[in-house]
Amino acid sequence: MAEELMKGTGILFGIPHNGTPITMTGIATFILSDAKASHKFKLDTVEDENDADVCWIGRNPHQEMDITWTPSGATRAAAAATADFPLPLDTIVLANFRVARFNGSYSYVGDGSIDLSHGPGKMSLKIRKYDDATQNALFATTVTG
Repeated sequence: MAEELMKGTGILFGIPHNGTPITMTGIATFILSDAKASHKFKLDTVEDENDADVCWIGRNPHQEMDITWTPSGATRAAAAATADFPLPLDTIVLANFRVARFNGSYSYVGDGSIDLSHGPGKMSLKIRKYDDATQNALFATTVTG
């Protein structure tokens, strides 16, 4: 599909890809409808004798993303077959978002949903990746034994 036309100031619009369609590992065909990222971290505070904050300690920074799509396929049966949850803590790799921060390896952290109504079905997942590449890589490996 052709991109939208803009005049004046360029803005981030829609869910743009980098020239190649957006992909998610484990999900063959889909129509992406929403991608929302939140940056989070653990915040500890130290207070003085008057209960005033005197020190903030931020650690364990990570990004959580809620991603929503319509399952699709060559047939209705093929679309229905894609409507399944990943295993707990599965690695989900997102690629080709124009906003590079959205790309990378995430871990599925639950809160998935399959929503059926009198319209297109929707699926959503909550996924997480850590700001620190070494920490994030740690969660791409399954512990065995």
